[in-house]
Order: sequence, then C-alpha cells, then structure tokens
Amino acid sequence: MKLYFLFIVNLLFSLYYLLIIVRMFLSWFPESRFQKKFRFVYNFTDPLLSVIRKGLPPEKIGVDASPFVAIIFLLVLQRLIIGILGG
Repeated sequence: MKLYFLFIVNLLFSLYYLLIIVRMFLSWFPESRFQKKFRFVYNFTDPLLSVIRKGLPPEKIGVDASPFVAIIFLLVLQRLIIGILGG
C-alpha cells in the first residue's frame, strides 16, 4: 500500500514538472496563451508561478525565473512528502 502512495506522489510531481517545462517552452510563443489546446497548461501552472513571481518579479531581475524556482520548490516538497510516507 505504501508503494502505491509513493508511486502516485511521484507520478503527480512528474506530471507537474512536465507541465512547467511545457510552459517554459510555450513562453517563446506568446500567442499560445490564447489557444484552447494549451489553456490547461496555463491553468495548472499559473497558481504556483504567479505566487513565485510576486516575490521574484521578472522586471527586477530581467528574466522570469519562476519556473526554475518552482521546480526546486517542488523537488524539496516531493522529497519531504516521500520522507514522511517512509520511502
């Protein structure tokens, strides 16, 4: 049962990493934000990335580092959850 939960946690985090990476590539195509086929990527990643952007505004540092910060944050959170579950 514990392995099942560890698998689910790892799968969910992996899918979210993938969405963030896709979002990074979509940023090269600004019109993608308005296309229905990519809307779900923005809907899933905006909540986390917008919070990070508030503390790390791209205008001040010259580049949007929020995807990188989000991935690092999620890696730490994933390790913490796996540690709590006993993996």
